[in-house]
Amino acid sequence: MKDKFLIILPGWGGNTQTWIKFTDISENKINTQVIDLPCFGLEPCPTEVWGIEEYAEFVKNKIKTITDKPVILLGHSFGGQVATYFTVHYPEMVEKLILSGAAVFRPAKLLKRTIYFKIARLGKLIFKLPILKKYSVQSRKLIYKIANSPDYTHTQGVKREIFKKVIRQDLEKILPKIKVPTLVVWGKKDNYVPIAKGKKIAKLISGAKIEIFPKGKHGLHLQMPKELFKIIYDFIN
Repeated sequence: MKDKFLIILPGWGGNTQTWIKFTDISENKINTQVIDLPCFGLEPCPTEVWGIEEYAEFVKNKIKTITDKPVILLGHSFGGQVATYFTVHYPEMVEKLILSGAAVFRPAKLLKRTIYFKIARLGKLIFKLPILKKYSVQSRKLIYKIANSPDYTHTQGVKREIFKKVIRQDLEKILPKIKVPTLVVWGKKDNYVPIAKGKKIAKLISGAKIEIFPKGKHGLHLQMPKELFKIIYDFIN
């Protein structure tokens, strides 16, 4: 297996360090490389507002510096969104695809998106009031969670604009275009991207296999890295 490469694209806010529990295990069996996406880890944010297209191009260039052979591509959450787009547009570079808690389906209705950001902005204004200011950090997190946007609180500047762009990029229509062997892994107790989304992904990708972890949450690589790697290793073989 040392002739193959497992390339990991972390979720929003994730990086090489957040995957270290998993890579400490995987590196004993297969060449493993975590690609820090721009705005995270050691990669600075781009100067312009990127979408999934630019992130996929970034990943393409990174992989080319690692190997000239097709790779096993593992995408988690936002990284799964990038991995999905990448696999459709650069299929010759992907041997197998693994999607974990992948944020592939994004709010399509303008009304839902409008409410989403209005709640977030409202929270920011309310907690500027002197009487509430000392509760601002905890309370903003709660409001953003209600708005279905726990990541929004960690963004500003170009990073926030990127976040606002990528959550509008729904990839449902391109899922049937994926032709490489695909494994979908999901935590049944995922509160960020519900298990129903994982089942839908597996249904839309022809021949995709799905593995559900009954006690698993969104970060399987953090919660149960050994169990996750075993499933992935079996799939690769």
